[in-house]
Amino acid sequence: MSKYSISFKILSTNHIIIDAAVNNVGGKFLIDTGASNSCINLNKSEKFRLNYGKSDEQASSATDEIKDTFISKKNLLIIDKYSINDFDIILFNMEHVIKALLDKDEIEIDGIIGADILIKYNCCIDFKENTLLIKS
Repeated sequence: MSKYSISFKILSTNHIIIDAAVNNVGGKFLIDTGASNSCINLNKSEKFRLNYGKSDEQASSATDEIKDTFISKKNLLIIDKYSINDFDIILFNMEHVIKALLDKDEIEIDGIIGADILIKYNCCIDFKENTLLIKS
């Protein structure tokens, strides 16, 4: 079994932020164990070179149901030196999430790494060391 240890930052809002790349384009992503799927802000689809179509995925946030979701299939996700091929990602308008962070003087995120990745790749969050451990 291989193990990869990736550093993360904890924001003043207690959100975990990690640097990752989708299709070789870098971005800032929340680590969210409560998010069923990994997501990217729909407005960032061109930045990450995402081809997408309408999704039947029902999505909701803590405050609202998300109306329109899209899916992009067969992408490349790179977290530090760890690569995941054939990565499917949900797209939706994440402006409410971004606004909430910016209102707290935090950074703008591009998306969320959710439980789909965290569970499949046996990830552990070490808050003492501020690392995400991938044990695949």
